[in-house]
Amino acid sequence: MYNQTRSDLQPYRDLGSYAGGQLQNRLTDLTSPITMDEATLQNTPGYQFNLSQGLKAAQNSAAARGLGLSGAAIKGATSYATGLADSTYQNQFNNAVTNQTNAFNRLLQTTSLGANAAGQQASANTTTGTNIAATQIGSGNAQAAAATSGANAVGTALNSAAQNYALAPIYNKLLGSGSGSGGGSSYWNFTPTSNWGY
Repeated sequence: MYNQTRSDLQPYRDLGSYAGGQLQNRLTDLTSPITMDEATLQNTPGYQFNLSQGLKAAQNSAAARGLGLSGAAIKGATSYATGLADSTYQNQFNNAVTNQTNAFNRLLQTTSLGANAAGQQASANTTTGTNIAATQIGSGNAQAAAATSGANAVGTALNSAAQNYALAPIYNKLLGSGSGSGGGSSYWNFTPTSNWGY
């Protein structure tokens, strides 16, 4: 079961390790401040087209009102160009922040997937180790209990035999020899010998 769990989690650990390496390699890029300059703004897809079309529309509007290249027409064209630059800059900045954040989060989530798999593997390792240790301790306790019970039984038997051996002469005197009017019991009428096989 331990080996199967390890095998099952291996692809996720590998994926997390790979993503962690990618995140580490791109960390500076993904966490650095976003800067945009005029060249970046002008190279924004569609910016030049929108600028030229907007300026033509402003010039055509001024010409239609008979203003031609007047100050009002120039002011209108300038306002349009400035507004387009501001909105394009803001949109591009927001897009850059979103892209940077998305890339960082995707790599971080994949790295976390690997970290979680590694954590599950560590938990399985701990559980396996704990179960093996508990089994060995239980086995040792059972063996110790069996040895203790056996030793206690032998000790009790020897203690009982020793007491009977030591008290036999006293019982024989108290109860008599087993004959006569004393009516002594023959149970206690024995002579201890050293040939009992102990």
